[in-house]
Amino acid sequence: MPIEAALNAAMSTIPDCIAAGYVDMETGMLLGSVTPDPNDAEILDTLAIAVANLFQGRGVKGFEALLREAGEDANEPTGFGEIAVFSKDRLNIFLRTKSYPDHVLCYICRSSANLGLALTKSHLTRGPVAAAV
Repeated sequence: MPIEAALNAAMSTIPDCIAAGYVDMETGMLLGSVTPDPNDAEILDTLAIAVANLFQGRGVKGFEALLREAGEDANEPTGFGEIAVFSKDRLNIFLRTKSYPDHVLCYICRSSANLGLALTKSHLTRGPVAAAV
């Protein structure tokens, strides 16, 4: 199944989801995207560049160092697995895939989306979308 088809199927299960993208953090490339609005396509392209910094930037590394000092298991993999960001009128969900730790799923939902339901549904899409890569 092509990545766009997998993203489209995923979007249909996530409440108020209006765009989806799949980013390779190592290269900063958007490997696939689905959006009905051309303006959201431009946002996904910009997001692809920012995702690596969001997950692997200096601030995140500093935060992880603090967690390790506070007693977090040093054997646990580093890096955030998911990040949810609210903007003025959007809920942005970013999820690392388990199969490819340098790949991130990005979902853009309307701010009216139920956060818990959107996160739960987006978690269920990680495997099928990563399998399409």
